[in-house]
Amino acid sequence: MNTPKKILIVDDDIAIVDMISDILLEKQYQVLGAFNGKIACDIALAETPDLIIIDWEMPVLNGIEATRRLKENNKTKDIPVIIITGHMTSTSDLEIAFEAGAIDFIRKPIEPAEIQARSRSMLMLSEYHKESIRRKDWELTNLTHTNQKSNAAIGELINLIENIMQSCKTIDHFTQKELTENIQKVKINLRNNTWKQFQDYFNKVHPDFSANLLKAYPTISSEELKLSYFLRLNMSSKEIATITSKEIHSIDIARYRLRKKLGIERNIKLQEFLMKF
Repeated sequence: MNTPKKILIVDDDIAIVDMISDILLEKQYQVLGAFNGKIACDIALAETPDLIIIDWEMPVLNGIEATRRLKENNKTKDIPVIIITGHMTSTSDLEIAFEAGAIDFIRKPIEPAEIQARSRSMLMLSEYHKESIRRKDWELTNLTHTNQKSNAAIGELINLIENIMQSCKTIDHFTQKELTENIQKVKINLRNNTWKQFQDYFNKVHPDFSANLLKAYPTISSEELKLSYFLRLNMSSKEIATITSKEIHSIDIARYRLRKKLGIERNIKLQEFLMKF
C-alpha cells in the first residue's frame, strides 16, 4: 500500500487552513497545518512534506520569505511550493513568487476543484522529477561499473604486453623504454578520462552537489569529494574499492574519516546524509 502524500498548508487564517485541509483529505492526502512562515519552515525541516501550499501575506514570516528560506536549505529545497493569495495577483507579483522558488500560484477565493487539481499536478511533477533523478543515478552507476569492467580488460591486455616485453629477448633497450612510457601514459589517461567522464555526468545529474557540500564543509579534500560522489549514489565500500582499484579496508577508513569530518552522528547513514546536498 502506497504511503499517502504529505501536504503542509500554511495560512494565518485558521479557517483557510481547515478548509484546504478538508478539501485535500477528500483525496486521501496526509495534511499538516501551520499559521505563519516560520512555523512552516520548522515543520518542513522536521516532516519533509511532499508539497507546501502557503499564503503570501502572513505575520512573522510571509509566504515569499518562507519560500526563499526553504529553497536555501538543502533538506527542503526540492519541496514544491504553491503560493496562494487574495491580493498579490498582478503579473509582477507572479514573477516575484516564481523568483522566490514557488512552482505554482493560486488566487483566492479558493475553488476546491482547482486546489485538488493543482496539488495533484504538482505532486505528479515532483514525483516525475524524483524518478528521473533515480533513473539517472541508476544509469550513472551502471556506466561506472561498465567503465570499470572495460578498464579491467584493458589492464589485463597491458599486463600481457608487459609480460611479453619482459620475456622477449629481442627487444632493444630503446624500444622497451618507449613501450614502457607509452603503457604508463595509457594507464594515466585511462584513469583520468574515466573519472572525468563520471564527474561530468554526475554534475549534470546533481549540478549543485559539489558546491553545496564544499560550502558547508570547505575543508573536504578532492579525494573526500570523490568518495562523496560514489556514496551519494549509495555504492558500497566493495563497489567503490573495485571501481577505484583500492582495498576495501582503505575505503572503510576513508568513509570513517569523512564521517568524522562531517560531524555525522552514529545513528545517521553517511549516504542518506550526503543525499541532502
